[in-house]
Amino acid sequence: MLDQNFRDKIINLRRMSAEYYQKAAWNQLLSLDNYREKNFEAAERFAQLSFEDQMIAMDYAELADAEYSMHLELELED
Repeated sequence: MLDQNFRDKIINLRRMSAEYYQKAAWNQLLSLDNYREKNFEAAERFAQLSFEDQMIAMDYAELADAEYSMHLELELED
């Protein structure tokens, strides 16, 4: 059984992942808007920010998965 602190930690990691995916989507929209307006430097910058936010989001999701897996392994050992 997962204790409340552990659940809160996993939820927080998943929430952080979702927030960064949301930022990535927003930056992608800004990139597309700037591209349409032929402001290519800004479009590239927002595209780069979107990519970076996606990488951070994946890191948080992977960390949550690893934490959960580690907890399950510890439970199986007990």
